Amino acid sequence: MNRKAKGFTIIEILVAIAVLSLVLLFIIPVFSYSRRAGTTMNRLDSYHDVRRVDQEIASEIKFGSAILYPPKPSGSDAGEWHSQIVYRNSINQTQIIFVNENDQLMMLNYDEILGSYLSNARLLGKSIKEFAARRHGNSVIEYKLSFEAEQREFAVSNRIALMNVF
Repeated sequence: MNRKAKGFTIIEILVAIAVLSLVLLFIIPVFSYSRRAGTTMNRLDSYHDVRRVDQEIASEIKFGSAILYPPKPSGSDAGEWHSQIVYRNSINQTQIIFVNENDQLMMLNYDEILGSYLSNARLLGKSIKEFAARRHGNSVIEYKLSFEAEQREFAVSNRIALMNVF
């Protein structure tokens, strides 16, 4: 009886291990790069949120007709920092930018408030750590804003001159 033993030789096992090692050598970096790409995309989304909030505040205030709060500083120095901005927009409606009790940056059109509800407030940003504003002279306002996204803190500061003030 001529019977062949079924099984793998040591050479076949070593070749299989070598092929498997080569496949893993090429697959592991792909997963590593995809994880890094996901982290980078989240960071870019956070940067985009910072720019969007800054652009929205600047475009709203720039075409305003008057700054009502913070108060005008005495002398040539900048005024003190305050927690909100009250101004008149381009169609002379009173707008308020403030941080609510949920640490959200909100923009409220005071002329459209229904009763005592702040239902018409527009959300500008979430997880706000700090929002402060001060005036420089009659028509220049400076603000600083910091918030947290993706376990990182982002900050923006800007100084805007109203265009419709004479």
